[in-house]
Amino acid sequence: MGPSRLLAWTGLAALAAAALCHNMPRLSAGMFDWAEPGNVAAALAQGRGFSDPFDGGTGATAWVSPLPAWVEAAVFLCFGVKTAAAARAMLALTVLGLGAANALLLSALAPFGAWMRGAASVAFLAACALVPGGPLEVLSEAWLDLPLSAALLWAALGAGRPNGRRGAAALFAVALLAPLENAGLAVAAGLVVLVLAGSWGGDARRLLVPVLAAAAAAVSVGAWSARNAAALGRFVPLKSNFWFELHLANVDSADGLPRMETVLRRLPFFDTGEFARYCRMGEMAYVESFRAPAVAALRADPAHFAGNVLRRLGAAAVFCRREGGGQPTSLRFAPGDEALLAASGELIAMGPSGGLWARIDAPPSLERQKFRQLGLRDEAGAWQDWLEKRLAYDARYRGPGGMALGFLTAGVPVVALLLSALFAGGRMAPPAAWAAVIAFGMLLPFVLVNHNDRHQLPLLAMQAVAVGAFARAAAGLLARKPAPP
Repeated sequence: MGPSRLLAWTGLAALAAAALCHNMPRLSAGMFDWAEPGNVAAALAQGRGFSDPFDGGTGATAWVSPLPAWVEAAVFLCFGVKTAAAARAMLALTVLGLGAANALLLSALAPFGAWMRGAASVAFLAACALVPGGPLEVLSEAWLDLPLSAALLWAALGAGRPNGRRGAAALFAVALLAPLENAGLAVAAGLVVLVLAGSWGGDARRLLVPVLAAAAAAVSVGAWSARNAAALGRFVPLKSNFWFELHLANVDSADGLPRMETVLRRLPFFDTGEFARYCRMGEMAYVESFRAPAVAALRADPAHFAGNVLRRLGAAAVFCRREGGGQPTSLRFAPGDEALLAASGELIAMGPSGGLWARIDAPPSLERQKFRQLGLRDEAGAWQDWLEKRLAYDARYRGPGGMALGFLTAGVPVVALLLSALFAGGRMAPPAAWAAVIAFGMLLPFVLVNHNDRHQLPLLAMQAVAVGAFARAAAGLLARKPAPP
């Protein structure tokens, strides 16, 4: 067994152990937030078609990307809709997907030395296992994004080799699947195809590889767009919610980085008023209702929109703010208090399970004053619960660990990438250069429209390559350093 294969199996075992450690205490049907893809998957498994992202029989949708929903629907057909068995099966798929991403990284980086291969693998496994809210803790698209992005890197490196048939086949497969996963991966695959086509422009035989990959992407987008046109009566190439996302991040949010409470108050999945409006209008009309105010806001202050883009770029490449949004309540509210708090905007009611404090990051002195003005029956109890949740919030997201994590998931990999080029005489190793191209493509749509810490998770594989490139370059620099006299 070769070193890469041994490390791949070791990594899979480590991921499985980490997944069990994270999830065994709560391994149940509710261990995952099935969210919109899970609702669509349930509709598919129950014969209602690709529909109902927010439940409630609202009809056909293009709100979510199809690939994650199709995978979950297959799991539901085998293990039951949103059952504990389905949750366990999804956890197993997540581990296998992340294990495949690690194996692809090891294989792609093997020709570039043990330092790059080993450091990248360790960085990737550590990020998957240790980053709070990472791909092993929440059911998100990241578990699919990561193996696809690693496969794209493997394909980009392999397609250019003399016998690059497997790399070409992988590029074709990723180009076909990427648009069905998310816009960022679609852009990344497109950039890889363009770079390969540009570098092979004089070789008609080699040029066939990126041409076929582009054709695969066109077929994928065309087929999904045709389905959307038939089901929704509108041309929708990838997802339908562009205007909603643009409005959420650039109108509802002052700085272009919407906090969780902003999302909770706007997304029909959580807000009953928005859900009622979505049901009444239908998906396309509902999304279209955000176009005019979003366009008006951008035209009125284009400089502010440009600032939002720069702030999102800073979040992606320097410091990614992590925040838990509304914090769950523990208090059993006195009669009438919950309604007063919800009406004032302090609480997002979540039914019998309680609610979420909506302004948990507000200045405590201002919150204390607001609580006093509401006329609550149990003001002391409500305030004590809010204050306890605020202290826990600060400790987790604003303490040294939270601050360090913000840099580790954004700025540190970028610095590692730049230093790897500096140490190597101004040139990036091929895997690092491809990782930079892929990461840029994966981030571009979200930096332009709406970015948060959730959009950093799919970058873990490419960030690990940056760490590996730094380790390789640093080891090479030390090896060239003359021994002291």
